[in-house]
Amino acid sequence: MIRTGVNPTEIQSFESKYRVRLPGDLREYLLTIDGMEDELDAGINRFWPLAMIKPVHEELSDINPDRWAYPGCFLFVDHLILSLAWAVELRNEPSELSGPVFQVTGGDHPVRQIAPSFAAFLEMYLQNPFSIL
Repeated sequence: MIRTGVNPTEIQSFESKYRVRLPGDLREYLLTIDGMEDELDAGINRFWPLAMIKPVHEELSDINPDRWAYPGCFLFVDHLILSLAWAVELRNEPSELSGPVFQVTGGDHPVRQIAPSFAAFLEMYLQNPFSIL
């Protein structure tokens, strides 16, 4: 089930906590849809609510070789209960589009860019949820 969007105060709190500025594409998404409830979609993915979005290094632990391979990147969706996840690069400057989206494996795999922005990732996902794998 899709969650109702967040209010602007929640976005401001997130930005203040992490010292980033949400880009227009991600901000618009979160104001409209605050991720999903606990269930997975048909592609076995779950878009996280803003309250769960966090830097990659905060979710992964020291046993994950790629814990520090995604500076400035925040996890926002996972596949099959964190078998894979995707992180978007956020900066501390206003922009219309986010930085690139990377697939996070928690393993030895090299950093793999999936899309040039959150908007492009979302478009890929909406066309085919399996295209992001």
